Amino acid sequence: MIPVHITFQRVQTWLFNVPRLRAMVGANTLIGEALREDLPQLARQTGQGWTLSTAEGTYAAADPHDPLAAHDDPAQDAREGILARDGGHFEAVFASGAEAFADAAESLLQAKAPGLRFQISINKEARIKSSAQVSTDLPVLAPCEWTGNGLASAIITQGKDGHSVSLDVQQRHEAAQRSVRGTAKDLASLLSNVTRLKDLERPEDLGRLVSNGYMALIHADWNGVGSAAGTDPVGRASFHHRNRVLLRQALHKAIEEHCPEHGRAPLIPLMLGGDDLMLVCQAELALPFMCTLCKALDDLQANAGNGFKLTLGIGVIIAKHTVPIHHLHNVVGQLVDSARQRYRSIPEGQTKYSVIDWGVHSTSWIGDLGDDRQHDWVRGTGKELRLLSQRPVIVNGDEFDSLEGLLKGAEKLKGAPRSQLRFLVEQLPRGRALAELAFAELSAGARKALNDLGITEPWQAGQSDAPRHTPLLDLVELAEIQRLGRTVRAEPTTTQETLA
Repeated sequence: MIPVHITFQRVQTWLFNVPRLRAMVGANTLIGEALREDLPQLARQTGQGWTLSTAEGTYAAADPHDPLAAHDDPAQDAREGILARDGGHFEAVFASGAEAFADAAESLLQAKAPGLRFQISINKEARIKSSAQVSTDLPVLAPCEWTGNGLASAIITQGKDGHSVSLDVQQRHEAAQRSVRGTAKDLASLLSNVTRLKDLERPEDLGRLVSNGYMALIHADWNGVGSAAGTDPVGRASFHHRNRVLLRQALHKAIEEHCPEHGRAPLIPLMLGGDDLMLVCQAELALPFMCTLCKALDDLQANAGNGFKLTLGIGVIIAKHTVPIHHLHNVVGQLVDSARQRYRSIPEGQTKYSVIDWGVHSTSWIGDLGDDRQHDWVRGTGKELRLLSQRPVIVNGDEFDSLEGLLKGAEKLKGAPRSQLRFLVEQLPRGRALAELAFAELSAGARKALNDLGITEPWQAGQSDAPRHTPLLDLVELAEIQRLGRTVRAEPTTTQETLA
């Protein structure tokens, strides 16, 4: 048997190359269809100079509880010689003709996804590293209207207007139309077709998705799967299939709970496959949505015994929809890294949980996450060290050390005087004494609202030698996020900038 392995590279960069919602949806569709449909169909073709070989070992069968059970059957794929077709990877084993298949696969990918980087390896030896170029066989010498890169080769219609675009953009647009019609074969489209999203209006652009207000970009990765997957190829395949199914089940539940039965879709999946999830949604939906998803993920594994528990490292960035999405993508990646670092700090033997980090920006400038937080959130030294936020936090729980607990607290603050709470938060970085004075001068209504949450002073002592901390900034910010979502048609009153 001769294995051929194809790896897509810099997938997320390629996804955002055309910073329009429909184009991003189409890019994911092209990648997913290439992995799940085009390459497998090419490999199965007989009489082309190559022959697949049945894989050795017992692979996992389709899970009947999987919303996409009809589209993910590793055992059936292995009998045909296909070992992987998810997460930016395609792998198949050939009895003969591996070189010929590699040539055909290269041509297919260059035509299917212009500009996407990929590497083809035969028997673990890298053979092809490609960055395909967009065709310049053009009817007119005009730049692409959507990207400014490459020359226009087609006219597409979005809304009432026609746009001269490049071949790359045209292909993304056509793929997005298949996704909306329900005929696309990538996992994100397939899952959308078995949820409420199927019957909802899919906005063409980010402005319409959020009514020209604030949006959220969510990115989630699996935690701790590297060592847990093992080294046996068959075992690794079964391990990853089990986790894919769990994530799809949880995502299905969250979509059903948070999407309406009619009207406009409040969220759009951008990527689903392998070990990560990415979607855009209305600002006020993002954090409650991830609470639901992670709770569902925990519930599905409640009786799993002492085996591996799948959890997520999650980043959420909330900003105006006009902020360039590649900027948001860079920041959300930093937030994911922050969450996964917190996950790795959980001591061995303790229960593992999904961890989330988030940020809210009211300006178009977004700086370095670490530097900004060190400047904005850390005060004092030594025994007087104070932290203005506990982020990143675990997702589910009842206390203020979890996102779910903070959201419940923020909901209870919605009737409290906003101006007083925001003034209190503004005093937190100015010194312990000023914060305590501002707390003491709160009105009876504001004080009662905080007291009802168990907050009787601005700062809480940490365990052992841990710094003092406060839930106030996080609580007030979360309350403001909810208001952002409800007031997007007017000029919103934004939360205090916390990251930039």
